[in-house]
Amino acid sequence: MDKSTFAGILLAVGGIVAGLLLEGGNLGQILQPTAAMIVFGGTLGAILIQFPLPVVIASFKDLVKVFFDKGQQSNQLVAQLIQFANKARKQGIVSLDSDIASIQEPFLKKALMLAVDGTEPEQLRKMMELELDNQSEEEERVPLVFESAGGFSPTIGIIGAVMGLIQVMQHMDKIEKLAAESPWPLWPPFMESEQPISFSCRPQAS
Repeated sequence: MDKSTFAGILLAVGGIVAGLLLEGGNLGQILQPTAAMIVFGGTLGAILIQFPLPVVIASFKDLVKVFFDKGQQSNQLVAQLIQFANKARKQGIVSLDSDIASIQEPFLKKALMLAVDGTEPEQLRKMMELELDNQSEEEERVPLVFESAGGFSPTIGIIGAVMGLIQVMQHMDKIEKLAAESPWPLWPPFMESEQPISFSCRPQAS
């Protein structure tokens, strides 16, 4: 478990909520289901257009590793490699066939299977290097999904804000109802004013 990730999320959310409450706001101002539907739904749709579905699914599966990454046991892996090398030197490379089933690392397991099958060392090196390149290319596409989501979400949020503004402008004749339903402290100055509310564009005198 990565404690720093949980601590960072709690600190970020706590800071936002604390700042909102200190300014006299309430959680209802930011916890709006319709806004979440627009932002998250629009962002998900945008990344599905940009990336294939298997890549998107793999990225969300790998998201768990951010919170629960066990890490690689490098010391144990090195000790295992030394053990295999000593055994192959004394008893031959074919003697490692009985140890393949106990190997948990997929890359090492595949390399050892090819070695036991009699693959030439130079050819084995080329095959495993190609495997590493393919694996790196696949792993690089996973974080690109979240990078794209981080780029799309603010734009989708602005679209949602414009949609909300359009709805407000269409109901300006029902200003009292909007003031009662709106969670934002935007309407009291309008309500207290005795002058009619009007919007006009006039050229300023030079």
